[in-house]
Amino acid sequence: MNIGGKAATLADVAALAGVSQQTVSRVVNNQGPVAARTRVRVMEAVGQLNYVPNRLAQGLARQRSQSIGFATNDISLHAPSQLTSAIEGAARSAGLSLIVSIVPGYGLGNVTQAVRALKERQVDGVLINASLSSADAEEVARRFSDVPCVFMDVPPGAAVNAALLDQYHGAVLAARHLVELGHTRIACIHAPEGAVAEHSRMQGWQDVLREHGLVLVAQEEGDWSPASGYRAAVALLASGLSFTGLLVGNDQMAVGVLRALWERGLNVPGDISVIGYDDTAESALLIPPLTTVRQDFPVLGRRAFGHLGALLDDHDPQTTTLTRPELVVRASTAPPRSGEHVRLQEALQLLQRHVREGPGHPPLAQQERPGER
Repeated sequence: MNIGGKAATLADVAALAGVSQQTVSRVVNNQGPVAARTRVRVMEAVGQLNYVPNRLAQGLARQRSQSIGFATNDISLHAPSQLTSAIEGAARSAGLSLIVSIVPGYGLGNVTQAVRALKERQVDGVLINASLSSADAEEVARRFSDVPCVFMDVPPGAAVNAALLDQYHGAVLAARHLVELGHTRIACIHAPEGAVAEHSRMQGWQDVLREHGLVLVAQEEGDWSPASGYRAAVALLASGLSFTGLLVGNDQMAVGVLRALWERGLNVPGDISVIGYDDTAESALLIPPLTTVRQDFPVLGRRAFGHLGALLDDHDPQTTTLTRPELVVRASTAPPRSGEHVRLQEALQLLQRHVREGPGHPPLAQQERPGER
């Protein structure tokens, strides 16, 4: 509502609510104690007058823009979308605005471009959810030393302010689960090569297998999407190498994996156990429900925001906060079947391969068996 043709002011809200301007300021800025009934009365007056606080004026008075930036990769993916929601909620509760800048790809140059765009908007600080090596993260911090930055997807040893998920620990949980079920022939679909911070997942898988005298029998790369998971699973099956356990770099790729296995008549977990990573909302609704590693992105988002807030308030927070994932066991993993069943599975895969390749190839009996290469 306009008062005499002018936008409503703090004083107008105070007069309508019957409180002081200081009380209105506390309510709209979510700062300081205010009785619940008084807060309701003030917010009703705000709504009735359509009062909009002048954040620019407030920022000038405090020498801040009252906004923070979030540089992140593709928000159509599960992790970035969850983080964006959590950070925006935390910022809103603190009376701050969130400006998002999409990182167009992997690497130092792309992250620099996204952070520079946020700096041009005069943000007070930046949260960076983009996979970077330690050296590249430290270079970003050096290039933007006048803007507080908190990194969310870098190796734990990077000498920067960071709020992280322990991806290595999550990968260890996943691989250990398959090994403890009795799987000895395990393949994987891993993160894109450019996602350097996610390389720790591959390291965790390999370390667990090495502890048990095992190695990955095959591996393919995905790009986080269901379609890439489908293509990678098709390639693994076409290789002729037999495996009974499959580690997948995220749940969205696992969706494509389940489709590829179903199309080829393979049972999950009877023929192949599949384990994902992230625990998306859909994971429990897949057929079968997906065993996965839960990463609590809302918690990570709030912790990262709190870390940045401490830097903005000139506090000295712990350089790195680390949140540990947890294993969620559902119906997509089980002990491997007997050796006889595995041999039948290998024969079926060879038959399917022969049918796809058509005439002109040697008979099955003359082809090498999977695992004899």
